[in-house]
Amino acid sequence: MRRIVRISRGLLSGAFFLLYGLFALPFALVLPLPIVSKRNGRRIIRFFYRCFVFLAHVTGLYTVEFAGGATARTAGGTGRVVVMNHVSLIDICVLLANLGDAVCIAKSATARNPFLAAEVRKLFIANDGGGPAELAEAAEYISAGVDVVIFPQGTRGGAKLRRGAARLALATGARIVAYNIAYDPVVLAKGQPWWDVGDRVIRIRLERRGELAPEGPNDRPAAVALTKRIGELIGAAEG
Repeated sequence: MRRIVRISRGLLSGAFFLLYGLFALPFALVLPLPIVSKRNGRRIIRFFYRCFVFLAHVTGLYTVEFAGGATARTAGGTGRVVVMNHVSLIDICVLLANLGDAVCIAKSATARNPFLAAEVRKLFIANDGGGPAELAEAAEYISAGVDVVIFPQGTRGGAKLRRGAARLALATGARIVAYNIAYDPVVLAKGQPWWDVGDRVIRIRLERRGELAPEGPNDRPAAVALTKRIGELIGAAEG
């Protein structure tokens, strides 16, 4: 019986992501238009992510719970550095669906994906390895009151934390807001097939873990110390 349920849920997952792709197509056609500003593009994509989360809940694929003051439509858009651990492919969908105006650091290769390029250019900052151009672009967003989301692990389940979030906070003086996301069972982790979604509703827990104020100069020792504190808050401290 459990095997039948797992197969059924795997098919549901496949159907859901196929539907997601079909709904994403009109957005991919509209977003590149010059009449769609970056701010409006972010609003459109945020609405799309909220629909994604809502439909997943309605179909029984997963449900999102909130803790630590993280509630649906968590206040955002105030020029903060938002950090979170990175578990699943849908982490960013769940987080941005519940934030205000925000952008996210993404792999530069994503911007070359024909299906994701328009979305990336409107909502993401291309990651070129933490170079000055990336830092300057992120700082501009913060000064404009837009939150910048960074996954310090870099990749799903990454063991080594990157210092980009700490560097950005030290350079701009922006406060760091930390979140933790957990899945029961874990789905869409690195190397995990899309159809492996278990035999029950996936419970996603989004928890706000607190804030950090950057202190000290924007140098390596300060960035290392701040990154360690970030890792402890998001539950991804290096071993």
